[in-house]
Amino acid sequence: MNRLIVGPWAPWILVAVVLLMLVPGTASLPLVDRDEPRFARATVEMVERADWIKPTFNGQDRFDKPVLTYWLMRAGYALCGQGEFGARLHSIVSALLLVLLTWHTGRRWFDARAGFLAALGLATCVQMFLHGRLALADMPMVACVALVMVALGELLLAPEPGQARTNLRFWWWALYLGLGVGFLAKGPIVLAVPVVGLALMRWALWRKPLPWSRLKPFRGLLVTLAIMASWGVPALLVTQGRFFSVGVGEHVVQRGYDRFNNRGYTPFFYLGTAPLSLFPWIGLAGLAYFAARRKWSARNAWITSWMAAPYCIFTAYATQLPHYVLPAFPAFFLLLGQGLGMPERMRGARRLGRVFAGAMAVIAAAGIVVLAVITPPAGTEAMRFASLGALFAVLGLTLLPFAVLGERVWLGVAGMLAVAGGSLALGHYARQVHPAVHFAADWRALSADTRLVGYDFSEPSLVFYSGRSWIFPSDEEQLAAEIAKPGPMVVVTVVKECDPVLLLLGRERWRDKEQPAGLGSWTHEDYAGLNFGRTRWQVLRVSRRE
Repeated sequence: MNRLIVGPWAPWILVAVVLLMLVPGTASLPLVDRDEPRFARATVEMVERADWIKPTFNGQDRFDKPVLTYWLMRAGYALCGQGEFGARLHSIVSALLLVLLTWHTGRRWFDARAGFLAALGLATCVQMFLHGRLALADMPMVACVALVMVALGELLLAPEPGQARTNLRFWWWALYLGLGVGFLAKGPIVLAVPVVGLALMRWALWRKPLPWSRLKPFRGLLVTLAIMASWGVPALLVTQGRFFSVGVGEHVVQRGYDRFNNRGYTPFFYLGTAPLSLFPWIGLAGLAYFAARRKWSARNAWITSWMAAPYCIFTAYATQLPHYVLPAFPAFFLLLGQGLGMPERMRGARRLGRVFAGAMAVIAAAGIVVLAVITPPAGTEAMRFASLGALFAVLGLTLLPFAVLGERVWLGVAGMLAVAGGSLALGHYARQVHPAVHFAADWRALSADTRLVGYDFSEPSLVFYSGRSWIFPSDEEQLAAEIAKPGPMVVVTVVKECDPVLLLLGRERWRDKEQPAGLGSWTHEDYAGLNFGRTRWQVLRVSRRE
């Protein structure tokens, strides 16, 4: 195994791992996150208008994120068509570049083994498995943050005599280009992480003089501002300044002090979600700690500052989601990569990693057995098989720490094949229970004057899969006003819903929904499926008036 991870095949093995993690099932998996169909449909609308500046969703301005993701999705659509894989291609490519950058950095700063193991851990953690394939803005931003932090490490920590001037020039350009492109990906976070990281390095973790003059910040920030202005100025002009006031004022600043969607807040949120986000490697976190402590240096002080910066920023942020701290993950795995190469006397930390992975393997295997033997309610077979696929992927991930610690290549290959097979099953069967996918062909075939209305079911996937604009009334009064208008109409409502896990186990507790008045004489069709945005099994009623 050692010859594989330190030899010329190492980067190709990592490419294969990333592709096995992220490609299987991605083309069939429906757009599951609420933001996925928003990004995907907004890009379609920009293409239809031949607009490169202002995104819209469902005909309304969308100021949530800057424009880079929409541009990248346009490229994905041009290569793969306007479907799920085309919408997600940019995330897969960004994840691949991020993993290779982590490998190169670990190899350059430490040794080939540490670089490979760091990149392998990053490529196979749960958050990368999820967000590395989603049609969102996160992966391009994380890749840019990593490039910026590596560039800062190269500029500030390289010794004077051995550092070629051309190397310094390369990393200087990488720093400021990364800041500019990262801002176009997801806004100010790409600026905040290096600022907080530098503050932690200078005043908390290292506190020694650094060659700040190498940064040439005034000249460099002009490069960054030029990139930001290339889209930002036209966007501000086209939207009369609303892209800044809404995109930054509401979606960045306001979320910092006001909880989004009434989510709860706890200062320990990211500590509590780490076992899931960093699964299956969280059990070996002690090795990352020992590596930082026993090999303390300017490099490891900078990596620790890099890792801590996103946690500091988002712990103080009112809106909390597990993936917000993704920019810290490459740094964590750079420390872990070193720890995995430390002597066997770290037996306690290694044993803990094995125990954690083993416990998760037992839980996943138990879940597979339960789902295999139960008799699910009629109409939920596809959801059962999708759940089995997800559990097989989890079981495959649990094999990876055993493969690394025991240096058993065959076990790692078996784990990756289980992940790929589980992902294929998850994507295939999840598609069968997605309501918008089920009705997509019918909605696209409707006459152009048919109005589409979603009441109590206002998922953005309706807009993407129908390729049509929708009306989403907020109350029965608005719905009644729409029904009163003449002409053909389709109204989607929720009849009842329950927890999908309890449903599979035969212990469902249905919650009935009151049906709106005025639809009695219409034709109706009921369909049971999974609302991925709310994680609820719902019975939907599609009412039609010709």
